[in-house]
Amino acid sequence: MSRRTMTALAAVLFVTACGGNPLGNEAPCGGNPFFPVTDCPDPDPDPGTGGGGGTDTGTVVPETFRGNLRSAAYNPTAGTLTVQIQPLDATPRSVTFTRNATFDTAGYEAFTFQETNANRFFVALFDTSADGAVTGGVAGSSQFTEMVWGANYNANTAFTAPANGGLATFTGNYAGLLNSGITVDPSLPPGTPFEPGRPPRTTGDVMINADFTDNSLEGGIRNRVIVDNNTSLDDVFLRITAINSDGTFAGNVTFNDLTAIGTYAGAFGGADGTAVAGAIDIRPIEGEARILERGVFVADRCAAGDPSPCPTTP
Repeated sequence: MSRRTMTALAAVLFVTACGGNPLGNEAPCGGNPFFPVTDCPDPDPDPGTGGGGGTDTGTVVPETFRGNLRSAAYNPTAGTLTVQIQPLDATPRSVTFTRNATFDTAGYEAFTFQETNANRFFVALFDTSADGAVTGGVAGSSQFTEMVWGANYNANTAFTAPANGGLATFTGNYAGLLNSGITVDPSLPPGTPFEPGRPPRTTGDVMINADFTDNSLEGGIRNRVIVDNNTSLDDVFLRITAINSDGTFAGNVTFNDLTAIGTYAGAFGGADGTAVAGAIDIRPIEGEARILERGVFVADRCAAGDPSPCPTTP
């Protein structure tokens, strides 16, 4: 276990203890290890509802990543977010979150919602590519020992592959949540998991290399940090996987030594693939299986003259 990993582990466990919210359970639910089978959400009548910010192409986010976040409509121009989270978010099925810049995270706009101080406090982080072709977001809350959370990404503009194929590099930001809680209302009785918790946020820089000739990609997320206590996390890597004809993809996530820690999925959007968005579900601390992280990335295609880490011609 690296020094960075040991430090991060101690910090995460400290945050969890302060929140009074033990780590979430890991029973399966349609491939999703974050809540019990008996609590699986009802099937969404429109599972393709995506991230907003353009023409929704109906990108289908795999259940493993969607979790409790059944749909999301994010408008970056208006600064609005309407989501459907099942269960335990609010009285109405669809809820409009409040813009809350206090929790903005490395390019992602933050939104929050809490119906009463005794109910769950939800945090959502959403971003859209520069041209609006793709959107990605993550939302979650912690209370009574369990997480209610999920990730969403969408190709707002339909993907078409470059006619001549070729290589392309995409760079952007990552935002995630950990399955623990920071107390949001100190007036409630401390020391128990009764009080609502705000999941700690994580951030990082994503780079993806795509080969549109051989229809494959690889990438990684570095400079990873727990935002709430400025603790570093280990880099993670998106192993080589295939790009489907519709621009979607899925693969495995590892540490630098190829230790498997989770999975990822996503979609390209725009003519010739102008942007990409996706989600990861990982165990971010080596040797600590109870700590889970769910997050999203949004990245724009590099153009000539863009700064590092975009490529330059030798």
